[in-house]
Amino acid sequence: MDAAMDYERPNVETIKCVVVGDNAVGKTRLICARACNTTLTQYQLLSTHVPTVWAIDQYRVCQEVLERSRDVVDEVSISLRLWDTFGDHHKDRRFAYGRSDVVVLCFSIANPNSLNHVRTMWLPEIKHFCPRTPVVLVGCQLDLRYADLEAVNRARRPLARPIRPNDILPPEKGREVAKELGIPYYETSVFDQFGIKDVFDNAVRGALISRRHLQFWKSHLKKVQKPLLQAPFLPPKPPPPVMKIPDSPVSAFRPSHLLNNPLCADVIFVLQNQIKIYAHKVYLATSSSKFYDLFLLDLSVDSQTNDEKPVKSGQDHLMRTLSLDTDDDGGEVGVSSMHCTLRASKSDGILKVSMPEDESTAVKEMQTGKQLSSWSKAFTYIHEEVLENPVTKRTGLITVVRMDQSIQPGPYEAVLRFLYTGELDENEKDLMRIAQIAEILEVFDLRMMVENIQNKEAFMNQEITKAFHVRKANRIKECLAKGTFSDVTLKLDDGSINGHKSLLISSCEWMAAMFGGSFLESSTKEVYFPSTSKACMQAILEYLYTSQFSFNSQLDPIELIALANRLCLPRFVALTEQYAVEDLLKAEKEAVDIDGEVLMYLELAQPWKSLRSSAVSCKGNPCKILGHCCKHDITVS
Repeated sequence: MDAAMDYERPNVETIKCVVVGDNAVGKTRLICARACNTTLTQYQLLSTHVPTVWAIDQYRVCQEVLERSRDVVDEVSISLRLWDTFGDHHKDRRFAYGRSDVVVLCFSIANPNSLNHVRTMWLPEIKHFCPRTPVVLVGCQLDLRYADLEAVNRARRPLARPIRPNDILPPEKGREVAKELGIPYYETSVFDQFGIKDVFDNAVRGALISRRHLQFWKSHLKKVQKPLLQAPFLPPKPPPPVMKIPDSPVSAFRPSHLLNNPLCADVIFVLQNQIKIYAHKVYLATSSSKFYDLFLLDLSVDSQTNDEKPVKSGQDHLMRTLSLDTDDDGGEVGVSSMHCTLRASKSDGILKVSMPEDESTAVKEMQTGKQLSSWSKAFTYIHEEVLENPVTKRTGLITVVRMDQSIQPGPYEAVLRFLYTGELDENEKDLMRIAQIAEILEVFDLRMMVENIQNKEAFMNQEITKAFHVRKANRIKECLAKGTFSDVTLKLDDGSINGHKSLLISSCEWMAAMFGGSFLESSTKEVYFPSTSKACMQAILEYLYTSQFSFNSQLDPIELIALANRLCLPRFVALTEQYAVEDLLKAEKEAVDIDGEVLMYLELAQPWKSLRSSAVSCKGNPCKILGHCCKHDITVS
């Protein structure tokens, strides 16, 4: 009834629009988008195909379709009736063409054959059945021009022909055909909802102009314009780049493996006068306040008397430990021991030992120590010795801590392992002894974990471990800033940073190879890093020490990436790249011009060969990325 009323309304123009074109070019989807406001995802558009015709009787049975058919174009009320057709060339479409007001001829921009058929098949058929009907040429599936074709082909129906990059037609191809045929041209995308209104509004304009020539007495058609040019399509913003952050490689020297490992060890715990456990001060001090205070004790002055010390100092100790030979005449003989030269003489039956002043001081430093019985129940004595490292076979000063006889090696090692890793094995033996040692050493987190295991609540230990690592990371940052317990100095272009070998080798394979192998750096106190700034190295060390990535505006992402590549840190490189991308996107949202920065990143991302030959000059200074002087064309070693 409503459909009939549209024909009877004097100022409502009913327009019959026939949509034709090859199979699978998007005719039915285009009609549904206009008549039913259908929106589909790209996956739905690609994975499904509707080979049937959209039924014209929808205007009779569906009130919503009828309402959407009504529109106003150039102040003319219209009722647009869309007719779908089969795309098979052998089908009979004469019934659809009958009494048509405008024909929308469709092709797919991803199918060159469909555009060729516009000339060879479709236009001749249209001119045969309705020679005076205006025609509009429409390029469908515009979104495929900017889509990822590999993903599109994966999402399409199994038997569908894959789309190749050469298949995508540029806008010029459609315009050339339209100009040749003398008809307007438009492009549409159902996925992006682009051009749908343009196509049908201008198709209506073409139909109304044609009708105005025949029905010149209709004054309300005088304002109808010719089909308008289509505004250019603004391609959708590409999705933000997906940064795949790789996992950190597992180093051969993880914290749990460093415990009781002489490599880079700077403290030895002696239990029951014979068992030695090698450890690292920075791991223990950042996990326990008790160990932090222990390792910062002043060992140069001891308040105890010499009789109370288990080890004598100075010449008296040397007389007990060295066997000296003299000649019969009481002359002098020389003895070399512990890297110092002694002169001994025998006169009046008394053996006298003399040594240079600097060597005497060195021996005194080797034997300084402090009684700890009154300071803690766990420790008895602490002193420093020059010992040979079993791994590197090199001598060095190391702190020796003697433990109380009541401390058992197994439970004590479990306590140290917790201080290294923050974890406690539920199947650990002697949990009570572990808890007792933890109580003495004031490691209250460990004591609480033991209680949870005994109470069958071991699941609560995960939260304790998390909190442990947070506190430890903050203390490690403090040690890095102050250089506390440092055993190596990293010399940089604009300064130096005190580092910790044990932390470095447990978090970086490159550092592990340098400090843990037979390289000279494993025994030296200073390591020089050329072409590296202090700020960049500080950021790298914080990441290696805490596994946390922090970035500030003073850092140069390119320099950071170059240094991370030198140290073989792919995860840090990816995190820096992610930060740089996010920073550019943020600046773009704030309407900041980022073209220069983007071009710089693209230039630096080119292969090394092209980058070396670029026009960027370093004004005679070595390039920090390549070690290359662009101005003088020399390579800096």
